[in-house]
Amino acid sequence: MRHVQDVPPGTGKDLLDHAGREGVQHIAKRTKKRLVPLPTFGRMSLLWVYYHGNVDIAYWEWALAAVYLIVLYTMFARQKNMNIKKHPEYKFYLWGLIAKVVGGVAFSTIYFYYYAGGDTIAYFYSAVSMSRLAESNPASYFTVLFGANDMANLSLFNETIGYPYSYVYFDTRSFFLIRLISPLVMVTFHSYLITTLVLASISYAGVWRCFRTFVGYFPSITNRLAIAFLFMPSVVFWGSAIMKDTMTLSAACWWLHCWDEFVFKRRRLGFNLVGLGVSMFLLIMMKPYIFMALVPVSFLWLLYFQVSRIRSLLVKFVLVPMVFAIMLGSSLYVLTKLGESLDKFSLDKVVATIQNTQSDMVRVDQYGSNRFDVGPIDGTITGLLSKFPIATNAALFRPYLWESRSIVMVLSALENTWMLGFTVLLLFRTRVKFFLRCLSGNPIVLMTFSFAVLFGFFIGISTPNFGALVRFKIPMVPLFVSCLYIVDLLNRRRLQAENRGMRFDLMEYRRGEPKALDPTAHPQGRKASRGRGS
Repeated sequence: MRHVQDVPPGTGKDLLDHAGREGVQHIAKRTKKRLVPLPTFGRMSLLWVYYHGNVDIAYWEWALAAVYLIVLYTMFARQKNMNIKKHPEYKFYLWGLIAKVVGGVAFSTIYFYYYAGGDTIAYFYSAVSMSRLAESNPASYFTVLFGANDMANLSLFNETIGYPYSYVYFDTRSFFLIRLISPLVMVTFHSYLITTLVLASISYAGVWRCFRTFVGYFPSITNRLAIAFLFMPSVVFWGSAIMKDTMTLSAACWWLHCWDEFVFKRRRLGFNLVGLGVSMFLLIMMKPYIFMALVPVSFLWLLYFQVSRIRSLLVKFVLVPMVFAIMLGSSLYVLTKLGESLDKFSLDKVVATIQNTQSDMVRVDQYGSNRFDVGPIDGTITGLLSKFPIATNAALFRPYLWESRSIVMVLSALENTWMLGFTVLLLFRTRVKFFLRCLSGNPIVLMTFSFAVLFGFFIGISTPNFGALVRFKIPMVPLFVSCLYIVDLLNRRRLQAENRGMRFDLMEYRRGEPKALDPTAHPQGRKASRGRGS
């Protein structure tokens, strides 16, 4: 937790004046202070929040949360019972929801009672001010909701309803989250706990859809894919609370699901086209760098899917460079057209943004010493690429256990140790060679691995603080773990075929597991031809 100084209570103008001196991006960290808990009827412990006074999670919120969970469980149980006979993966439907809810509650209680602050608190009480504005003056609320986050609209707030945190209000991407959740805050009676539960359950839809997309390709590893998408601790913890990460994780999952349905399966074209548009909009408005990684791997998935059907090595040798050129050109075209929306993450500004972000997050006085160093960045593309190994490794597998400084970091380090061990074991089992064959022969493996590496590089080079890194990387974790499980499946099928004296044909898995086979059965390979290895 950052060590910060308290700022005495004041007016919105005081906040803005202080923002001018110190920088609005850190105001929320300076506008809270921990108070000694006071005994209050019907309450637990207290947290002091600007304009809102002493706040906590009251007992009535826990009671109402129990009612909400009963209703939610009943609804989801009904959906499970309606679908489980036809879709066996629904056996995880309720367990995934429970994991999501537990993750949201755990995050909320830790940041509310242990850290007594943080971005999640700033986001929520900024949304409370918005909801109070709606209750007192609906016209002003809609002006702020759809208008600019400027001084003129800030003047519509007052000390009675409270002002949004300055660093949240003046950050367009952070304030977009406030716009989204302010209606939820109104219907949840300004309850931090209930808002968390509602947001967790809504965001679960995207994660579940993406999980089912992968199960559709590889049903025999449904249990393992459930671990990757529904039960990875870091994803559950950081992706279920009142944070931008919760919404962007769900949006990224929706994008992959809708892309698969629209491009490959050609089903419900209108619905999935809208889904792609909404997902893109949410990602660009909150975390554009996720969309910047999704665009090229989506085109790569599409184009390489077509190339992988071709058996001729000569034709592939000619087409593969063309595919990568088309993928690169298409991605650059899309990202260039979105340059204004991407703002500081646009292609012409991204290098400077990475430099500025890294220099900001290595400051020990603001972010603590729980960080790593990728070395100096000279501002050139070549200089950035030279940091690729250390940055990508950091995103995938760090912090290590000996680098952890808190219980949250220890839990992340345990997960990273498991992923590192699984990766090394898989490389040993496949002798590396077959792993590379899977990358070049299976579009889904190529897509998931490419996203993990590309996105890992993005956040590893720009986020040298472990506390932020473990949160930023959660869109990458399910896809990377899924990639490992899929390669492990293909390798086991290869070994089974070899043991039976049959030839393993990777082409048969281009569309996932062969549909003619029982998902739990062994693939029936053909007799190996002389001179042709597996």
